[in-house]
Amino acid sequence: MRTNFHLGGLRPQAPVQPVQSQKQSVKETVSAEQQVPFKELFDRELKRTDGVQFSHHASQRIQERGMNLTPEVMSKINAAVEQAAAKGSKQSLVLMNNAAYIVNVPSRTIITALDQPFQQGHLFTAIDSAVCIE
Repeated sequence: MRTNFHLGGLRPQAPVQPVQSQKQSVKETVSAEQQVPFKELFDRELKRTDGVQFSHHASQRIQERGMNLTPEVMSKINAAVEQAAAKGSKQSLVLMNNAAYIVNVPSRTIITALDQPFQQGHLFTAIDSAVCIE
């Protein structure tokens, strides 16, 4: 007895390929990474996790508003982002020195920056935490 199933006009084109072909691509990727010197990989990882980054929008706002980001300010912002990450925050408002920064915590990226946020009467939405620092 033969049973025919209707597949809506679809017919199998080729047999299923074994998983072995996927393993080869993983091996090729690993061998390509092994050719890069360890120091270069290490430096790349350090740069990737070395503090906050700025989105294009945030960089423009900081420049337009003449905000001064000294190494001390950056250190405090990094500490605030670490504190927010430790609590599981996703999107945080960092308030410091009469400036406000919206930070995407998982990617460690400052999304936008405001100077004198209290004088302008801003409403901050889509944040799940706020960190106030001196």
